[in-house]
Parts: sequence; structure tokens; C-alpha cells
Amino acid sequence: MSIFDRFLSKEAGGQKRSAFFPTSTREIYNRLNEEAAAAKARCPEDAKTIDDFVWALKEACRARNKKAQEGDLGPMKAEGRFFLSGDRLTAYACLIPPENGGEELTLEAFLGDLHYEGVVYGVLEQSIPEDFSQGYYHLFPIARGSSPQPGEDGEVTELFQRRKHMRLEVQNGSEVDFAQDAPLQPIRKGSVICRIAPPKPGVDGRDVTGLVLPCPEAASAFVPQGKNVLLSADGLSLTAGVDGILYIENEQFCIQEQKIIDGDLTHFQGTLQITGNLYIGGSVDGGVDVKATGDIVINGRVGQARVASLEGIIRVQQGVYGTEGGTLLAAAKQVQSPVIEWAEVAAGTSVIAETISGSTIHCNGTVYAMTGRGMIANSTIRAGESVLCLRVGNIAGGRSRFSVGYPPDVPESLERLTAELNTSRATLEKMWGTISELSKKGTRITEREKMVLDQLVEQRALYLKRLDTLKVELRAVNKALEKRSRGRVRCEKLYPFLEVRIGRLKEEITTTEEGCNIHVEDGCIQLK
Repeated sequence: MSIFDRFLSKEAGGQKRSAFFPTSTREIYNRLNEEAAAAKARCPEDAKTIDDFVWALKEACRARNKKAQEGDLGPMKAEGRFFLSGDRLTAYACLIPPENGGEELTLEAFLGDLHYEGVVYGVLEQSIPEDFSQGYYHLFPIARGSSPQPGEDGEVTELFQRRKHMRLEVQNGSEVDFAQDAPLQPIRKGSVICRIAPPKPGVDGRDVTGLVLPCPEAASAFVPQGKNVLLSADGLSLTAGVDGILYIENEQFCIQEQKIIDGDLTHFQGTLQITGNLYIGGSVDGGVDVKATGDIVINGRVGQARVASLEGIIRVQQGVYGTEGGTLLAAAKQVQSPVIEWAEVAAGTSVIAETISGSTIHCNGTVYAMTGRGMIANSTIRAGESVLCLRVGNIAGGRSRFSVGYPPDVPESLERLTAELNTSRATLEKMWGTISELSKKGTRITEREKMVLDQLVEQRALYLKRLDTLKVELRAVNKALEKRSRGRVRCEKLYPFLEVRIGRLKEEITTTEEGCNIHVEDGCIQLK
């Protein structure tokens, strides 16, 4: 049964109204204004529609009333006026009284007009009869459509941080904050990286004429799936496809595959050899031997152990507390650790620490101790560039040896070659003496003495050959030392004793100094 038929079954009946006598336009306008105010009070959300409808009604009433007053027209029956909002989601009606003795408007006729005006959806069946009975000039809603209900766009909830680092980077002395974790984010295979909520569809709307108003299409979320990251079978999550370091690249989560050891590494026979990067969640101790071709991150401490990165960086988050002769760190690039105690460290570029004590450091670049205590004490450092720190030594005394401004092997080579050359010359002198004494015996020499003489002559030839080699090597070292060096030692405070070597120059500092900038100038080592 249609709404039209339902209304007819309710015994609505017509309304009997008294004969209409033309009223002035002013009176009609006042009445419409009053009704408009009442309608807006009831339905404030329809204020714009009501105002537009009233304006149209005033124009229609003015024209109709004018014709009625001129007497040019015969009787005009009452009529229902209808109005649609701009979005066609609301329809309003108003009853206009008859003119010149015209017929009244029945609810049946009103509903018929409404039907043929094309208002077919959202008709307010329950309220129309009551509003219709309110009489002429009463403004009331007759239909309300339904707005399209938007769905929900898909959403991705990220469970890990968007870190950009997939590997360690060589830092300068002021950039490493050991209070913060290493800028790498390890992840295990199968770990959920993101949860994905699919889009939820909306609901189409419909205006009062029955026209479908499509709802906006809900958008799927951008799924940040990158290298070595897998989408689950149900499409509701992203998971790690391998063990490694999680990083963000081009707004996508990616994983740099590498070996991960969750806890401590303290018991391992032989050498643990890893191709690629290595992340150790705990400490390394117990005399283990670890080698990796890439970066090595140790989130705990290093004790008695040998750790080597053949192509990358070593970072020890909680410090190196080694044993003399039992702890070695070697990195092709940089070594980073807040504390280095009783360890041997070799770095291809530089070393960054906060405290270095009782250790031997070799690096081709600079040794930094510029944060925290910034102290270097009782250590031997050979740096290809400089040593920059806040303090050298402490009030308890001790001795440190620094060589700066040349490749670490050059000063060592000079000492080694010089010592070997002197030893070889002394040995040759002894050989020459013995050979001379045995040669003077002539025919009186015994078979045993002749055998010794032959051996000494053979050894002398080898020593002479080695002596020539040492001289060539020493000339190369001296040539390297002749180059001007910009290496220096800078510190705010220096306690004795410090032996500084820059090229061939050597200086032992036995006094407490402040604001040191130890360098070579005019052929001498200067402290300031």
C-alpha cells in the first residue's frame, strides 16, 4: 500500500473553512513571518530552506492576491505549495487559502498533489495529518531524505618506529650520544610491523524524489610494504620476512637482513663468522671470537673477547671493560664505545669514546673523547690525524704516549726499523771480528773452525742484504716523516706524564697544563 493510499484510509476527511475574504499583502506577509519564526524554532537546521520558501510564498501570494482584488478571476480553490531544499533532502509545504469563494483543500487532494509533485521518499506519514490540520500559512516539513553516510577509510597502525638507519654511520666527535640506544631497530622474522584495517563501505543516501545519492568511496590505506616485508594471507598485517634491521625508505618499511643474537654471547668455541651485519642484544665476554663482514652492534658490554668488523663499524653501547692482552676490537671504519678500558682497538677511520683508560688505540683518523668525562689516561694512542679530548691523565698520575699526524704504522715502523738496523749493524760488527780472526789462521785453521767461518760468511751476506733492505725501508719512512703534519693534541686539561710524538719530534710533558693545543710550529712542538 502506498503512502497515498495509507493516508486515505485514516479518515482524514476535508477541512471545512469559512469563506475567504481577500486580505492585504501586509497581513499575509506578517502571518508568513510569524509562521517562519515558529518553523525555524522547531527545526533550526532548516532555517535556510524556510527563508527561501517564505520568499517564494510571498511572491506567489502577492500575485494571487492582486488578481483576486482586481476581480478579474473567478473563485480560486485553496492549494498546497511545496518547496525543496537546495540539496533536495528536505521538502516543505504550506497551505494557501481559497480566493473569491473557492473550494477548500482536502487532505486527500493535498496528498495527491504531493504525490504528483514527485515527492516519494522519506514522506513524514505520522506528522503530515497534524500539520495539515494547523490551517493556512502553516509551514511544515513533509519529507526528509537521507544523506549518504561515508564509510571509513582503511588505516594502518604502525607498531615500530620509522627509523631511517639501516646500518651504522661514521660519526664525528660531537654526534654520538651513548645515553641513547643505537639508531638501529632489530626485528625478528615473523614479527608484526603494521596492523591493517580495511576500508568500511558507507551507505548511499536518497533525496525526497527518490534519487540515489552515492556515498563517497572509502579509500584503502597505503600499505608501506618494502624489501623483506610480507603481507599476511588475510591482508590484515605486515610481518618481517627475515631477521634484520627495520628501517624506512620511500615511506615503506624495509628490512636489511642480518644476524641477530638476542642475549649475551659468552660461550662459543672457535670463531663466530657472519657475512653481513651482526646485532647482539646483550654482552660479549668469555673469550669469544666474533667476525662479521659488515657492522657490529653490541647492545651490552664487551669483556674478554675479540671482535672484528672487516668492512664496517663497531658500536658497543655499554662500554668495553676488557682484560690486558685479552680484548681486541678491530673495525675497517669506526669504533664507538662510551668506555674503553684495557683493550686494544684498531680503527680504519676514527675512534669515539667518553673515557679511554689503560688501552692501546691505533686509527688512521682522529681519536675523540669530547663528551662525558672526555678523559684519556694511561693509554698509548697512534692517530693518523689528531687526538681531541677534554682531559689527558688524572691527579693520580700515570703515563700516556700519543703519536699524531702520521699513519699509525709510520712512527712504529721508524722505531722498529731503527732498532733492527742498530741490532743488525752490531751483529755484523761481531761477525766481522770473528771472520777476521779465523781468516788470519790461514793453513792453521781446523776443519771445525773452517766450517764456522763458512757459516759466518754466509750469514754475513744475508745480514748485508737485510741491512740494505732496512735502509731502503727506513728511507721511505723518513720520507713520509718529512711531510708537514697538521696533527695535534687538543685538551682542556693535561696531567703529567704525556709523551707526544709528531713525526721525528718528541716531547715529554711533565707539568700540569691547561688549554693545550699541542702541534708542530717552526720545527718545534708547541703546547699552546
